Amino acid sequence: MPEAPRVLIALQPSMYAEVLAFSVGRDRPRTEVSILDSSESLEKAVLRLLPHLVVANRVPKAAGEGWPSFWVEVDEPHAGEGAKRLGARISAYGYSRSVDDVATEHVLAALDRAEEQLISKGPP
Repeated sequence: MPEAPRVLIALQPSMYAEVLAFSVGRDRPRTEVSILDSSESLEKAVLRLLPHLVVANRVPKAAGEGWPSFWVEVDEPHAGEGAKRLGARISAYGYSRSVDDVATEHVLAALDRAEEQLISKGPP
């Protein structure tokens, strides 16, 4: 059986991260979901957790070698703008797409692609 996929969620406000973590855990129970701790940098968390998918407001420009091939970069909400759709850029092992109104289903689709890649690679 392939290893369980790992997801690191680094979204602000933290409530967004908690809701997404809950949803991913409910819909993909084999997945190991971590939320970025405010005391840790995204870069350090990626090196420590080795996630297969990162969901963050900002994917550092240094992302590349040593970084997961799968990520969802979600626009940051801006105070005072009221309810607003959040766009996102999705990159999944050569597949990339922008969406105007990101939803949990987009994250789950990226996670499914990451898991397919894990299965095709097989055990190390």
